[in-house]
Amino acid sequence: MSTKINRAQLARLQTLYGQLARRTQMENTREDRLLWAAEGLGRKIESFNDLTGDEARRLIDAAQAQLGYRAPSKQRRGRREAMRRGVDGRRDGKEFAAQPQIASARDIEQIEEMYQRLGWTRERFDAWLHSIRSPLRSSDRAIRTTADANKVRWALKGMLVSAGLWDERRSV
Repeated sequence: MSTKINRAQLARLQTLYGQLARRTQMENTREDRLLWAAEGLGRKIESFNDLTGDEARRLIDAAQAQLGYRAPSKQRRGRREAMRRGVDGRRDGKEFAAQPQIASARDIEQIEEMYQRLGWTRERFDAWLHSIRSPLRSSDRAIRTTADANKVRWALKGMLVSAGLWDERRSV
């Protein structure tokens, strides 16, 4: 038997529907929300509280897709992984130097999002990365490890802060 929708899913679903209604000029009434959910699930819905957790997740994913939102990462990091993410690449983070970790796709996505917030193109970013001001000191100046990614992220964060474009609530 499926679990019922939880409070967080209910709040997220109602928020997303409100955003979707504003963007598409749909009505934001209870009846319209229920009709939208029924069309999305293929069954009659009398209340969002009647949804299962899986149905709520499917509707949330559909609304986020329509709005162009990427689903947040559900992956939780362990204590050691969180520490690596915070100190790898710093002079005082020598404990990870003996076991370098390949930069993840998420690391690269975050870096791309940061330089785009600065208004940079990929070419401008590459030119900076290969310049004398680059935080990387290797000969090819490529982002290969978590340490490299962290060095680039910290440098970009400094530029975003200086430009007044850094938002502490954003998870970067």
